[in-house]
Amino acid sequence: MPLKSGWIYRLQSKYSSSSPMEVQFQSKASPDSLFRPAIDRLIPAPRVVVVCIFVIHAILRFGGMWNAQYIALSMVVIWPLPWLLSARQARRKMGFRAPQSWQWFVIGSVLTIVLLAFCAAMGWLFFGETNSNWFTRHAMALHEALKQVPAGASLITQFWIVTLPAMIFSPLAEEFLYRGFILTAFSMRWGCRTAMAIQASAFALVHLAHYGLNPFQPALISIWLPSMFITALVFGWIVQKSRSVWPAVVSHSIFNLGMNEIVFLLLPQFIGE
Repeated sequence: MPLKSGWIYRLQSKYSSSSPMEVQFQSKASPDSLFRPAIDRLIPAPRVVVVCIFVIHAILRFGGMWNAQYIALSMVVIWPLPWLLSARQARRKMGFRAPQSWQWFVIGSVLTIVLLAFCAAMGWLFFGETNSNWFTRHAMALHEALKQVPAGASLITQFWIVTLPAMIFSPLAEEFLYRGFILTAFSMRWGCRTAMAIQASAFALVHLAHYGLNPFQPALISIWLPSMFITALVFGWIVQKSRSVWPAVVSHSIFNLGMNEIVFLLLPQFIGE
């Protein structure tokens, strides 16, 4: 009996102690984690980290109501986060990978054009060219931005000055945050449908920092908010089906390009030459 107990003790000691290989394995991020081990140890719930990122982004974004530079800052701070906070496996889970089919770049682009046409139709149908049409408010915002452009710049030059940043800054930052971090984190906890609604709601609410609140325009909000909600659902659907954020980034970029094209073509009187 004592011999048997000693044998069991040695056997337990052998397998209960962690080898260097096991310690190294345990230090790696869990397959279900979105963040690096150090962050997981500090804040075990990934949704809490994601909410903190969103709050910082939203505070900066709403600061743009008084200083437009905060809007750009709210985008730039998001860009490096997937690489700083998440390991490669987690990034792939969030869609930082090639799409299942390259056709999703085409499908996403076509859907975006249809979506943009729908948003424009709703704006003009209900409000025409009045200030309650968010395209009119966008034209007025571009007019303010173009005051910094040297006099004599051609209309096409003005167009690309305000359009190129719109095609880069928000498509990257917003797809990384809303369709990357938020959609993935909440899908892990409550499923895809709930996560889609959460990311779309957050996306729509943050866009009130642009139009609807300063000045307060309930009529504009009644179209602007649903338009952004539906837009986020479409981008989220593209990510879910393609299993990649990159088709959504391209689609988002095309949406912003088309939005400025509509304004320059249909509302040039609000922009000025």
